[in-house]
Amino acid sequence: MQTTVKELMRANPETISPNSSLKEAAQKMESIDCGVLPVSEEESTEEGGESGIMGIITDRDIVLRAVAQGKDVTKEKVRDYMTQQVFYCGEDDTLEDAAKVMHEHHVNRLVVKNKSGRMCGILSFGCILRKDSRMQEIHKVLECTVGKKAA
Repeated sequence: MQTTVKELMRANPETISPNSSLKEAAQKMESIDCGVLPVSEEESTEEGGESGIMGIITDRDIVLRAVAQGKDVTKEKVRDYMTQQVFYCGEDDTLEDAAKVMHEHHVNRLVVKNKSGRMCGILSFGCILRKDSRMQEIHKVLECTVGKKAA
């Protein structure tokens, strides 16, 4: 049986306001030990709020788009540095399905929707590699991610 996204995703992700500072975003990432936050005007809830997802902000966005450019992260706002285009997968999708979406859009993280279409998690390429012990399945996922057909 193939592993589903739900088994490996980070469930119930925290969100951050677009009006928060980049420093606040980085501090929140540090406190919950993650590198990505969905950006939303709505508060995080157990059931998510897909309709309110405006984008995502990553640790990489903060470092490369702001810190490396000498910006003051205490004054710069998340809304100005977030990635607005968000890609999704379903919680019941296979890891291969999710890897294909990652490959197609050149991303390492996907927002996960439940059957009701609401955000319920985040799946990162790192989650797949760190949590799954089935090497054959990881091999197939890697092939899908780089765009080669699995044997």
